[in-house]
Amino acid sequence: MPVEDVFNPCAARRALLLGAGVLGVTVLAGCGGDDPAPPAANGAASGAPSAAGTTAAANPFDNTGAATEPGEAAPPAGALVAVKEVPVGGGLIVKDTLLVVQPKQGTIKAFRASCPHQGVLVEPPSAGNPIIMCPGHNSQFKAADGSLVRGPATRGLSAVPVKVQAGYVVEI
Repeated sequence: MPVEDVFNPCAARRALLLGAGVLGVTVLAGCGGDDPAPPAANGAASGAPSAAGTTAAANPFDNTGAATEPGEAAPPAGALVAVKEVPVGGGLIVKDTLLVVQPKQGTIKAFRASCPHQGVLVEPPSAGNPIIMCPGHNSQFKAADGSLVRGPATRGLSAVPVKVQAGYVVEI
């Protein structure tokens, strides 16, 4: 570079902008590509089999992988919950509005989870407890059929027709 260009503000500005442009391209090039992901939280390398035997996704925010364990069928349309997640002799709330119970092995029932007394969300029965409780005013219902055991509710829980399909509880 000639000596007179060193004192030329336009030439100095051009050199600075050119250097910044090269730096920007270098940074962007470093951000792209298929760089290996950092190790997983448990210390295993990403992509390595986990304790469950499945392969961890390279991107922990990527939820496009299979929704089932290896060897399991994908949930059918309208699936509420896997049957294996519903405790025998108990139940659980699904979709914030439905109570799915399994009063005995292989028997699946579903009810609207709001108490007919004042619409309070009922509590699912714990395993082995045949009674569904409403925490609002202690109404009680039979887990086997949703019928009223004790009020102040004046009727039982509203049944929701369901069936078991491919290992999942599906609303009909």
